[in-house]
This record gives sequence, C-alpha cells and structure tokens, in this order.
Amino acid sequence: MRAVAVSQRYAQALLDIGVERGNFEQLGRELDRVAGLFKAPDLLELFRNPKFDAEARKRVLGELLLRVMVSPICRNFLFLLVDRNRIGILPEMVVAYHALADIRAARVRARVTVPRLLSEPDVARLRTVLQKATGREVVVEQQEDPALIGGMITRIGDRIYDGSIRSQLARLRTELKAGR
Repeated sequence: MRAVAVSQRYAQALLDIGVERGNFEQLGRELDRVAGLFKAPDLLELFRNPKFDAEARKRVLGELLLRVMVSPICRNFLFLLVDRNRIGILPEMVVAYHALADIRAARVRARVTVPRLLSEPDVARLRTVLQKATGREVVVEQQEDPALIGGMITRIGDRIYDGSIRSQLARLRTELKAGR
C-alpha cells in the first residue's frame, strides 16, 4: 500500500480517537511538536534503519517524547507506529492528520508567501479578510520568500491569489507588449 494511503489510515484512526475523547486539536499540536523533532534528517533515518529493533527505537522515542510532553494517547500511537514499522511515514501522517482535522473543524489553511514575515496584527487582519471571503475559520501559515519584491501570494486549497508585485509587473509587461 502506498505511503499516502497508509498515512491517511493512521491519521484517520488517531483523529477518530481524538474526536471521541474531545481532544483532536490537542493531538494535532502534539503531533506538530513530535514532527519538529523528526525534522533532523538523521533522526528519521535512525528510525528507518532496520539495524535497530522496535524496542531500541521505542526507548529512543520515549526519551525524545519527554522533551516535548505528549499525552499517553499520542505516545502510545507513536509506539504503535514503531511496532508496525511505520514511523518513517510520520511526516506524511502529520500532514494527513491536519487535513482531516481541518475538515472536521470546518477550517481552511491559507499558505501566505511574503517577502518578509508579517507582524501578528497584520496576520490577524489578513485572517479576518480571508475568513470573510471563505466563510470559514482560517489558519494562516506564512512562508518567507525574499525574491518577492512586495505583496503576497495566498494559497487556499487549490486556489492561488497572486497579489505579488512581481506578478503585477509581469502582467503590466504583457499588456505593454500587446499594445494596450
């Protein structure tokens, strides 16, 4: 089975537990903290390495989880991933979990690319505008791209709103070449 499909199944199972217990949002935050640990490429490779058995991996994981403080549900879920040799799909599973949790909470994620990160008041204003436009709760995720001269590019689902100065200049160039 493909990693994406497996990730979806595990994410759905954890979400179902979280919904049943009323803490699916907390579980998402805990998964983010754990995924932050696994951003170090060597660590994920260590857990994928077949030289280490499940018990050794669980000992290492247990020590790591003490640093990020997770609930027993999250800890046991991660140990299950180790037991089933699925800990390598953790990054994909976290993405799938958030997508499912967003659907459950009727919210969307807006990925905003800006030349410099926005201040919190600017993010709050942007969030308000996007919530009015979408009719849903919006989570704003910023990405910095100094190559943008100014403005921003906003992605919500499969829609892209390009308000960057770079694209405005490109449109102007096209119009000028066309003789408008």
